[in-house]
Amino acid sequence: MPHRKRMHHAYVTSDAGVRELCVYYGMKEVTFDEEHLFPFGEQLVRQGPFIAGDATTWGPGYAWDELKPLLEALLAEGVIKRGGPSDDVRGGGIVPSMLAPSTCPVQRGWSAAECESLTDDLGGRAVEIGNIEAILSVYRIPHPALDGDGRQVGEANVWPPSLRLERDTEWRVCQYSGSRYRDDRPMNVTALKAMIKHWKPMMAAILEIRAETTPRLTRSTTAWAVSDMHLLSGIILSVPAYQLMKRGGTTPQPALHPVLSSMFRISDGIRMVTHEMMFLSDERTRMPDEIVTAEDLYAFAERNGSFLAGAGVCAGPKAMIEELLTTVFSGTAPERTEVIVQPPEVRALLDELPDAVDYGFLGLMSWSVVRSVWLGMSLVYKALRELFATAVGASEIGQRIRAQLEDHWYRLDHGKVAADDERDVHLQVYVDTYERSWLALRTPVGPPTLAARITACPERPAHRAVAAQLHEILTARFAGIDLGGVAVVDRLVELFVYYLREEQAILASTAEIQAAINTLLDRPQPTRPLSVRDLRLTYAMYGGFIAKFPYLFDMLEQTLGFHVTCTAETIEVTETANSQLASFQY
Repeated sequence: MPHRKRMHHAYVTSDAGVRELCVYYGMKEVTFDEEHLFPFGEQLVRQGPFIAGDATTWGPGYAWDELKPLLEALLAEGVIKRGGPSDDVRGGGIVPSMLAPSTCPVQRGWSAAECESLTDDLGGRAVEIGNIEAILSVYRIPHPALDGDGRQVGEANVWPPSLRLERDTEWRVCQYSGSRYRDDRPMNVTALKAMIKHWKPMMAAILEIRAETTPRLTRSTTAWAVSDMHLLSGIILSVPAYQLMKRGGTTPQPALHPVLSSMFRISDGIRMVTHEMMFLSDERTRMPDEIVTAEDLYAFAERNGSFLAGAGVCAGPKAMIEELLTTVFSGTAPERTEVIVQPPEVRALLDELPDAVDYGFLGLMSWSVVRSVWLGMSLVYKALRELFATAVGASEIGQRIRAQLEDHWYRLDHGKVAADDERDVHLQVYVDTYERSWLALRTPVGPPTLAARITACPERPAHRAVAAQLHEILTARFAGIDLGGVAVVDRLVELFVYYLREEQAILASTAEIQAAINTLLDRPQPTRPLSVRDLRLTYAMYGGFIAKFPYLFDMLEQTLGFHVTCTAETIEVTETANSQLASFQY
């Protein structure tokens, strides 16, 4: 076996109620659903080098003809190999970074002075600092900031990636047992050393944040729901963001204390794992109110490769991770923390926890509302695909639209918002996040339910005027085309106007939440209304494939020749010069 310490196992019950033995080797999973093979699987986990024929002695009644294809399958998957020990020549020393070279020559961060130029450079639209939480998740705001050690808070995972700076970093082969053992990706020892240095004040700070937050999360009084643990970790990450965002921030940003940056890095792991549990798990998606324990979370991370990232693996020893999880889940630390004297900067921030925690919950409410707009948009795409799959799509203009729809549907599917079941998963998390956050605020803002925030606004005369204008434009576009008796224009107008009303409801709700955030932070209010094109910056700023996430009315402008500008209060429709462009590229 190339790396036996990478292997571990667990017994699980399948959806059909069958007991199974699952053997995990890095990102590989081997499932034994025949009970007589369980001894083989258990021995495989314990076994050192072996002769293939000896495997017949690992359990009762094993025949070579039965085990031979099983061993061949394990060979093909790289779980076992022929020959001697692993030929990994890296040893345990320093190895090169796997990160691509940085493209950011100087540090840039989020502040009133720099936000508009930064969003314009990264995503092609200038957005004011008063709307930053609408386009950038509140827990990601600290990522590009520097700490007192001159390192970025997000380290190798800075978001957006184009803001990552080049920093001297000690990378080593991971020697920890489990999924990351001697993985091709190294671990960041520089960040680990900082974490060890500041461990006790970090744990003390986490306990203070937990003490302020947990009484507000009334559902988790005796045990933790996975959503509430996701919320708590998001709040911990929002505390440094609160410090950076007060009064709109400054340029250059003052360095965060390494206690705060290290606290951020280790707590972000909890957020990412609970996020994966609710959204992305290949096992099954957890319901937001499903109970989770520290042991559950660690085991899930091992099984699902959560300790492995794009260019590195989690650098924390298992004992440190377990101590963190015990502290967060139980509210107790192995050593007394009340005697720890925090650095003055950290102490001053912790003294503002009631406001900082409110900021975090408001930011999570904004996230829930904003992300809901893409669920509504995907339903329009679904309806359009069905409409243009008929004879309507056979015309020249129909073929052009259908090609764009299929390309965009692929991108929506990659974003996990195309399929009905995945859309439902997103919505249930957004609902839970918004409504738990609303309840957790000292002074709630707006209605208590997400549905009240995102349901299409009431129809007004302006909507009927827009409908008439769209009807005229679309009638001209489809003139002379045999629509097979289908009321295509009427259906398109109905879809577009209803979705615009949804956009307006979401934009108005976002503006109200952002106004509350700005008041709390004593930060300048925005001077321009938001649009969904602004909200799309959350994807555009990422770069690469993700930056090509579609927006419905951009596609319609290129295929049908009309431009729509929508804010919370106004909708403008104008015809454009060129409706013949065959494809749209972001």
